[in-house]
Amino acid sequence: MSKSEFEQFLSESFKEGISFRELRLSEKEVSHLKSHYPAAIIRRTSEVNDALKKSWYEVHLSPIRKKPESLDSIREENFRLKRELEALKKMKN
Repeated sequence: MSKSEFEQFLSESFKEGISFRELRLSEKEVSHLKSHYPAAIIRRTSEVNDALKKSWYEVHLSPIRKKPESLDSIREENFRLKRELEALKKMKN
């Protein structure tokens, strides 16, 4: 996958405010992702097991930096999750 194709793939994967995905990526793609999103949390969830040398990763582009400390921060997170669910429902339909 070329660099521009990968950037298009990322754009499609995280459109409409979605900040978490499980993606199958190569080491080169993970490196590219880290260089463009240095604050992202990327966690490998499988071993390399195919001819393309890709593994599954959990990717959080907008990680929560600290635990909610107040009722307001919990409400804000709840609202964000509701928006993400609505976006996913729209994509399904």
